[in-house]
Amino acid sequence: MKASIFSTIERIIETPYVETPLDMGSVCFESDDELRAEFLLQFTAYDVVNYVYGVVYQLYWKEITKIESISILKIPYPVDATFFWQYSSIGKKIRSENPIQEMEFISVHELNWESV
Repeated sequence: MKASIFSTIERIIETPYVETPLDMGSVCFESDDELRAEFLLQFTAYDVVNYVYGVVYQLYWKEITKIESISILKIPYPVDATFFWQYSSIGKKIRSENPIQEMEFISVHELNWESV
């Protein structure tokens, strides 16, 4: 069950999931925000966490101050790689600019993922 979320995202975005970023090699400038999604060779749990933050802040931004745990929200699987990397980038920016607003959840597996 644990791997199913990563496997589903992996299938949708057609990019392999790796537990550590260097498992499959990397592209120079891989962490560069300007790098286009089609050149990314892998994704990690951090990318998924960033995706969740991006989705939550974009879809639920009005309720965000009232939410104590995002595990009650429905998190949609990405429709494609562009969607995934766009929201992952948004989430990364939000997390870096607002570290105090970290939402409470222990694992992406505890979230309420919407079926594809």
